Amino acid sequence: MEKFFEIIPSGTNIDFVGKRKRFLLISLILIIACFSILFVNQSNRGSVLNFGIDFSGGSQVRVAMTEPVDLGEVRKALDDLGYEGSSAVAVPDAENEVMIRVKDVISITDEQEAACKAAVEKASNAKFADDHGFVHPPESSKIFMKFASQPDYEAVQKAMNGAGCAGQADPGVGKQGEFPVDFSLVGVGNKIAEELEGKFGEGSVDHIVSSETVGAKVGNQLKVDGALSMAYAIMFIFLFVMLRFDLRFAPGGIVALTHDAIIVVGAFALTWREFNLQTIAALLTIVGYSINDTIVVFDRVRERVALDRDAPIEETTNKALNETLSRTVLTSGTTMLVVVSIWVLGSGPIKDFAFALCVGMIVGTYSSLFVAAPIFLWVNERFYQGRGHLAMADGKQEGTGTLLGMSGSGAPDGGGAAGPSAPSGGSSEGGGDDDTPSPGGSRRRRRRRPQS
Repeated sequence: MEKFFEIIPSGTNIDFVGKRKRFLLISLILIIACFSILFVNQSNRGSVLNFGIDFSGGSQVRVAMTEPVDLGEVRKALDDLGYEGSSAVAVPDAENEVMIRVKDVISITDEQEAACKAAVEKASNAKFADDHGFVHPPESSKIFMKFASQPDYEAVQKAMNGAGCAGQADPGVGKQGEFPVDFSLVGVGNKIAEELEGKFGEGSVDHIVSSETVGAKVGNQLKVDGALSMAYAIMFIFLFVMLRFDLRFAPGGIVALTHDAIIVVGAFALTWREFNLQTIAALLTIVGYSINDTIVVFDRVRERVALDRDAPIEETTNKALNETLSRTVLTSGTTMLVVVSIWVLGSGPIKDFAFALCVGMIVGTYSSLFVAAPIFLWVNERFYQGRGHLAMADGKQEGTGTLLGMSGSGAPDGGGAAGPSAPSGGSSEGGGDDDTPSPGGSRRRRRRRPQS
């Protein structure tokens, strides 16, 4: 028979279970270190993480310059132009590009807005329909106008630009008898580019690579939504594992996922990489990848516990971890090859996304072996008296069972003998048949493997 390739030789017996306290201590130290870094960042930098525009609000403009420019001069120019709290950094792996962040989200002041409204009223051949005929929503790049009769769009645009509201006027959408105009203000990015050209000379700015603007309220809401998305993902995974897989494994899986997410966030806090919506997407990807790896390990543990009922559960769990070790290393290793390639060769947001995946896959593989399994053993010992399987409604203890497979009268801590029972319907020797509960609660016959 052709043998499958194994990166870890068959018969490997690493004592994962015996050293579980040591590795749990390492994980605890890492988690404490992550929270400590967040606290230090808050004290020294004013924020626990380097939140991007998505979460902090403001504008982020990526500008390509025609020639190399000193970042110190760019920062001084922004200060002189009145952009308080602004920053300018070189874009990695991009020549002559500068990433500028400012707190501004609109390109006009309240005084300019009032002047523009007055200019339109004088220049246009149409009057505003009512008191709400000129509306500029907070932190919006558009001004909405509504006239009582058909306006001259060119005259409206000329008046607005002449009063300091640079932009373009276009017909809006409204009800019959209404004459709306949507005026799109020149974005903060265009404004900064024009002002930089005024500082460094005509033609010094080649083009704007990207420009993003997010209001403070929207940023805070996105921050809350990002945290909720992580909480919901972990909660539903917990329910799925508890209901469909095995009640005892669910706490270990969730502790492992939380462990992975905290360490990835700590890595971003330590390196001060930008934490944005792409990072939340990376965390959700890591949660899905990690639970998949953990479920594969748990499935082998459950199978081993059911087959080797007379052996100590610590021994069967350790054997299961060693049996899945080759698969775990191969799967994680091949995935890491792709992610590392993206990290090394990528640039911009994709580089930080790949960095999060790299850290997450490393700690996810670690937690499947050294965090999830020890938590399972603790739950089994603490709440199931170390029996290694659930008590069924008929009073017999067989297999590992699931919560859905138990009827209402079954309980994990009662209804059966104190120790493992002999399999019914067959010999107690290794070659007999075994009645085991199916996931739906019915019983099916299965050939029991010989104990190794």
